[in-house]
Amino acid sequence: MNEPDNISGEKLSSVETDNKNKKEKRFSLADTLQFIFLLAVIALIIFIRQMPLFTVDGRSMDHTYADGDLLVGDQKADIKQGDILIIYSDVLSERIVKRCIGLPGDEIKILDNQVYVNGKKLKEDYIAEPMNTEDMTITLSDDEYFVMGDNRNHSTDSRDIGPIPKEKIQAKVMHNLTKEYHITTVHLKWFKRIVIIAAAFYIILTILGSFLFPLFHRSEEGEEDTNQSETPDQTK
Repeated sequence: MNEPDNISGEKLSSVETDNKNKKEKRFSLADTLQFIFLLAVIALIIFIRQMPLFTVDGRSMDHTYADGDLLVGDQKADIKQGDILIIYSDVLSERIVKRCIGLPGDEIKILDNQVYVNGKKLKEDYIAEPMNTEDMTITLSDDEYFVMGDNRNHSTDSRDIGPIPKEKIQAKVMHNLTKEYHITTVHLKWFKRIVIIAAAFYIILTILGSFLFPLFHRSEEGEEDTNQSETPDQTK
């Protein structure tokens, strides 16, 4: 007489185990998706803060960079003469991209359309065309940088706005995403839209989940109670 009771107990335990496994799988999948999404958002925020993006506006860096090129910089990279920098100019009230010509403490002299740093003439094979500018001499302080565009005759730079304080240098350009990877501002706009849409879906699903999951949970509990009440009768 005890055998049917043992059989019914085993079946009941099996049903409970199956239901528990289903719940764990369901919530495990949801938790995994949430973790992946949050990890992607965190990685994106870190990337943007550490590696700022800049879109070239104008022809002041021809032929090194073209109008519309998408650049990515590194905020922590060491700055050397010849590096290209992303800068915020208080005078122009905008971000600009220029080449570093002089470092803190350097003497910059422009004489007969030639550039001299600490008395040594620079070899500038990157400029778009021969420079036509006024003579000038300036000695940089301990936190100042002298910058110029590669398209010297069509560039507003330290010749006009003065030296750039170190605190205004946002990053050193590391890659031209447009030339190297064919990524343009159009791709960037679509990426931003996808991120916004994904975030919106995530928020909506999270809100709906907070209401729907309890309902499904109650429904499953009701099914379990029904199965538990029916199982002994079926084994008799």
